[in-house]
Amino acid sequence: MSELQNDFDILELPLEGVAAYWLSLKKLVGSKRNFKALEEEARYTTEPFVRHLLDIGFCGYSDERVRLLAHAKMETQLSEYARRFNLMRIAILDVATGENPHRTLAKLLAQFPVPPITEDKAKALSQELLKLVPEHQAGQERFFDVGHKSQDDKLIVTLLFYVLLSRHESKTGCQPLLSYVSSRYFREGLSMVIDGFDAPFVRKWLKEHKSVVLAETQKKMLMSTEMSIAIAMRLEYDDVFKVARSYMR
Repeated sequence: MSELQNDFDILELPLEGVAAYWLSLKKLVGSKRNFKALEEEARYTTEPFVRHLLDIGFCGYSDERVRLLAHAKMETQLSEYARRFNLMRIAILDVATGENPHRTLAKLLAQFPVPPITEDKAKALSQELLKLVPEHQAGQERFFDVGHKSQDDKLIVTLLFYVLLSRHESKTGCQPLLSYVSSRYFREGLSMVIDGFDAPFVRKWLKEHKSVVLAETQKKMLMSTEMSIAIAMRLEYDDVFKVARSYMR
């Protein structure tokens, strides 16, 4: 199994790291006539797009079908990432402008066709998080995390909490909790607000950075698709590496 499987995140891992992952799988398979080793890899891999490729790429589907199914998964995953970024952007800008938390919650829930949590529950849970801030204990750091892998209901509650916290203790009250935030997008955006950057600048940065991250993630997904197909074709290691280099600067 790959050394990267435990923390493999296609959005966060650099392009070269994603290429290294697939090359490590090529080494794992070697010149074997079957892909049994990749079945075990699929069971343990938590990265959703990569797991999907491992499920569809080595079961006898044609290259065309693999690309079709990979594209469908890619569109789904990128759409989910985009929505998570939109949720974070709403909270960051509302901290910047001192928005009413009730309006913030309405904007967060508007990002979903069906709200993943009720307004009352989101308000109650975010208030509970506020109570943890003054003397939070070890192990409670996870409650303050904001990440693109968070469940939708948890993400909404945590984002609402940060807006509430900024209203109760000012923007600088969020500063001590930034070390618990796993999302670079949210952490850096909120840091700019705390440091006094004006809302229009932060809004522009969030928009541009989101675009850059999603474009780079799409490239990593396209490269992963082609490298998985190359491995399924039993190409030599150097030839699989050539596929990776086609996507590199």
